[in-house]
Amino acid sequence: MSPVREHYNPIITKLLREHDRLPHDNIAERKNFQRRILFLMNAIKLEEFEQAFA
Repeated sequence: MSPVREHYNPIITKLLREHDRLPHDNIAERKNFQRRILFLMNAIKLEEFEQAFA
């Protein structure tokens, strides 16, 4: 696992757990968690892409 994944995976896992605890009718807050998770996942991919060409 890349260092950037090792750094962000615990954060993403925590956000996923919090997201799963929310009631399904709490759409706005669930979408907020989803956006944060996707942002972090994109940050991981970008960092790995940059490292591949460094």
